[in-house]
Amino acid sequence: MDAYSAKYIGRVAVQKAANDIQQLPHMLRDLFLSFYRSTDRRPERVVYYRDGLSEGRFYDVLQTEMRALRKTFKMLSDDYNPPVTFVVVNKRHHMRAFPVNAGDADKKGNVVPGTVIDTGVVSPHRFDFFLYGHSGIQGTSVPCHYTVLHDENGMSADDLQRLTYHLGYTFSRCTRSVSFATPAYYAGRARFFLYEGSSDTASMSTATSNSSTAGRARFFLYEGSSDTASMSTATSNSSTFDFAGLHKNMLDCMFYV
Repeated sequence: MDAYSAKYIGRVAVQKAANDIQQLPHMLRDLFLSFYRSTDRRPERVVYYRDGLSEGRFYDVLQTEMRALRKTFKMLSDDYNPPVTFVVVNKRHHMRAFPVNAGDADKKGNVVPGTVIDTGVVSPHRFDFFLYGHSGIQGTSVPCHYTVLHDENGMSADDLQRLTYHLGYTFSRCTRSVSFATPAYYAGRARFFLYEGSSDTASMSTATSNSSTAGRARFFLYEGSSDTASMSTATSNSSTFDFAGLHKNMLDCMFYV
């Protein structure tokens, strides 16, 4: 939402268990309009980071969500059709790398941030790479695995890897880089406020150790909410409650940080 790629806004919706984002066109339309109001211009290029996909669902979801993107563009204007680069973000894998020479390691003995592995252990059929986005504080650093399923922007491998790495420095809660692209990180944070079963274990422990703070944060996400305790109960089973949407005061702020 700004020239520094530091301000983000988010939209949250509830759906049944599925890989596809079922309300995607309307959510994207809202985000594109907010971008236009903030910058007085439309996005000229789209780089779409998608988390939460298994490899077997890559191309089904690609087709579905590319159609949703095209539908969104038509909803905005008949002559609007920016190029799209579709990147899958995968944090759950078993690949680890270690520096051969001690002089090439950081202070913890890990691979230095910014290291890219795009040969040898990657797919021979797809454009994918492993990126070490941060310096591990404890234990062995884990790279993030990125797979580019579609690229209309004609980005070179170096350009996309550099963009992805630099985005890790825009995470506003941290004075260092984070382990994967900030847009995907923020999306996971927003999901945490909606559903208590999030895999963001560090944030989960923080929230549960101060339940009143977590309750207040969750309370403001829901329009018409009247009881924080009941709201906390409702969020534990997202399939059984009626989500009214983000409160109007939360729409364009980074509540998930």
